[in-house]
Amino acid sequence: MALTTRSNPEIDIEMIRRSWSGPLDPIIPKGQKGHSSRAVIDACRPYEWMSEFPPVAESSPEVRRAAEEKWGKILDA
Repeated sequence: MALTTRSNPEIDIEMIRRSWSGPLDPIIPKGQKGHSSRAVIDACRPYEWMSEFPPVAESSPEVRRAAEEKWGKILDA
């Protein structure tokens, strides 16, 4: 959620091209060494006006408990 509400893609995303990537990276073909890119996204609350920034939306304990009861087995998997 923070990516969509706390970042401006034009100024808050930095691309790092040709970053070293290891053998466990699924974008690199098996048996090859290589590079891929990385994205650094600043989705922090702006420090300059943090006190005016809208609060984080949170569910009530009752709603969270109901969701855990209904979906907990799937989410814990």
